[in-house]
Amino acid sequence: MKKPGKGIISIGEIIIFTLLLLYVIIFIAYPMLIVVFESFHDPKTQALSINNYIKFFSDTYYYQCLINSVIAAILTILVTTLLGIPLAYILARYRLAGKTLYTALSLLPILLPPYVGAFAFIILFGKMGIINLLLMQIGLIKQPIDFLYGLHGLVFVESIHLLPFIVLTTAAGMTQIDPSFEEVAEVAGASGLRRTLTITLPLITPQYASGAFLVFSYVLGDWLTPLILGQKYYLASVAFLNIAYHFADIERKYMGIIAAVLASLLSVASLMAVRTYVERKSYAALSKGTTAEGRVIPIKGIKKVAAYLYVFFTMILVLLSPIIIAIAAFSRRWILTPFPEYYTFENIRMLFIELPSYIQNTLIFSAIALLMALPIALGTGYVLARTNISGKNVLDGIMTSVLAIPGIMMGIGYLIGFDYPLPFINESLSRVWLIMPLVLTARRLPYMTRTTHASFLQLEKSLEEAAFVSGASKLRTFFNITLPLILKGVFAGMLLFLVMAIQEISATIFLYRPGWETLPIGIYLQWNRGTEFGVPAAAAFILIIFTLILLIIFSKTGQRVLGGAFAAV
Repeated sequence: MKKPGKGIISIGEIIIFTLLLLYVIIFIAYPMLIVVFESFHDPKTQALSINNYIKFFSDTYYYQCLINSVIAAILTILVTTLLGIPLAYILARYRLAGKTLYTALSLLPILLPPYVGAFAFIILFGKMGIINLLLMQIGLIKQPIDFLYGLHGLVFVESIHLLPFIVLTTAAGMTQIDPSFEEVAEVAGASGLRRTLTITLPLITPQYASGAFLVFSYVLGDWLTPLILGQKYYLASVAFLNIAYHFADIERKYMGIIAAVLASLLSVASLMAVRTYVERKSYAALSKGTTAEGRVIPIKGIKKVAAYLYVFFTMILVLLSPIIIAIAAFSRRWILTPFPEYYTFENIRMLFIELPSYIQNTLIFSAIALLMALPIALGTGYVLARTNISGKNVLDGIMTSVLAIPGIMMGIGYLIGFDYPLPFINESLSRVWLIMPLVLTARRLPYMTRTTHASFLQLEKSLEEAAFVSGASKLRTFFNITLPLILKGVFAGMLLFLVMAIQEISATIFLYRPGWETLPIGIYLQWNRGTEFGVPAAAAFILIIFTLILLIIFSKTGQRVLGGAFAAV
């Protein structure tokens, strides 16, 4: 006899699955496919052809953009690995004073837009930034040193921003390792370094691989940070420039579309490569014998000092951006001087009084997107963890693929795919404000579905089965038993969704209209118009405050749930 709720598929579950599948087809798969389909249209005749791709790869300019993007992504993985794995090991293995604070701060960079970090580092390391001006004033140099503008600067900024992907995933993996594996090696006489290289690192391969994939795909899809640093020869940057600024030039527009498609294909290929590599071996023994904290190694003497110094070093890198932004938000006339000439609240006042729509739109669009995403995430987590419906893996695959799709690809897809009049209102969806929360929902949905799914998997099924045996329906069991028990993980997913939604710009930049500007878009527009940096810094500061509030709440809820959610994307 089949267990109640295990093998029997109810009509309600079929309806939920059907609605979810319709959603991912219409709002995720369709916009992506329409961009791919559009890339094969001849600019002049609109006939299907591969000529656009031939032109792209024949042009050394576009081909070099492809190479530059891959190089930047690989170098960023290397730097985040070198910085992140030691930090993850220290946080996972050593019991240091302030460990909870360090863990929370290590998450901060990813919860801030990368271009905010770029602005801050320009103030600090730019040709006329604080460091260069001080060095010239004391006579150590005569000409500014190029600390930032170039591939090295781009990799540095991206690495600081994406460091949490490596730290979070690998630290979660280390806490899940069976302590007996390392203890046996220790008894056998293996040194700490040898244990780490031969036991610990191989066992966290799935978690590290998922973090490396997220770093790779993020760099490929980031168009704004390279532009801020004066680097436009990258796929995502070319896609944005060709489509946003050269829309009337049909051939350049199609080259931009192809750049977005290739960035997406590279990301999807990296996801498939990661999964293929990880699936070659079994890591099932990782779940045995672990504690909530994982193995804790006693540390003292020089090792303890070195651990603290390394943590402090990484925390300084993490905090540089928000500190510089905070100073700039309350200052004026910070030009060609190491420090601001005077401090003022004028930038904040201007933001709240003259540009309040930036804040209002950010909160309203993100809140609506959250309300849209919540039932989708709950339904998806339930279908994946609690049903045997054929096709649920397809649903999971399409939703997970969003992590591999650059935001610029989705923005273009929504712009092209929904530019048709809707029934009754005779207006295309791309011209209605609802398109903003819709694209936010699709872009950030995986962050909530993964945490929700992980929460379902961590819930003992016998609790639900006991309710079924007692005669409770699946719907009543879900609301009375399941939902209260997974609420912490769901709440963590909601917070992470909000954090990521309020900083979104890659997709929304293609869809916004006057009056729809969010804080991230407003920061970009103010910078692009040549406004004194105090105003965009004030907008970035407000964004940081929102993020910090959510981070404080999040640090008290679902860090462990989140770590497991992306263990194997």
